[in-house]
Amino acid sequence: MGKESNHQINRGNLRNLIRFLSYISVILFSVNNIEITVAFFILGAGCIVHFITKGVLIRNVVMCNNGIYGVVRHPYYMANYLIDVSFCLLSGNPYLVLVYPFLFFWVYGPTLRKEEKFLAATHNEPYIEYMLDVPQVFPDSHFTKYMQGIFSGFSKKRISRNEISRIMRFWATGFFICFLHTLKSIYFYNNINSLTFIMLAVILYIASIVIRGKR
Repeated sequence: MGKESNHQINRGNLRNLIRFLSYISVILFSVNNIEITVAFFILGAGCIVHFITKGVLIRNVVMCNNGIYGVVRHPYYMANYLIDVSFCLLSGNPYLVLVYPFLFFWVYGPTLRKEEKFLAATHNEPYIEYMLDVPQVFPDSHFTKYMQGIFSGFSKKRISRNEISRIMRFWATGFFICFLHTLKSIYFYNNINSLTFIMLAVILYIASIVIRGKR
């Protein structure tokens, strides 16, 4: 299989594209406090799902079908979706919010099909039954009955410093987008929100570098 073109949108650079478009969107669009609150709630949910998934996943060793994997078959990708959508919402750009779901499935679709083909070939009938019982990326109306057991199989030993660093950078990005919005205010230099957002963004970003660099 050939190497992906550097100019092609893929899982590795989709988030960078969303970040860039969110930063640019701030120039043309505004965001209110309710939208900020909703966006950070979604960001928090995405980070929690990301954290739990990494603590449950045992890649290519066992078939993960309990805990968070009892809610959706690909909780890590669901986490990515929620995190990216939160950036789109913080940008204030409604067009970016509407376009992102199409970008997500365009980029992740081939990966989802490839992974599920591999897992079905590896685990055979048990994985086929799992596919029929559990939604792919987004929970269905029955997900609440699995919520009490989402930590099943979780081990904090599987959470690396790199994952903690990554989650910090997610939050730093969110706060930085909010900071960019405050730059449009004529009261920027006296705006306590500006100082708060940029301080949180810088502190979290620096902390993520420090944690990632520790051995």
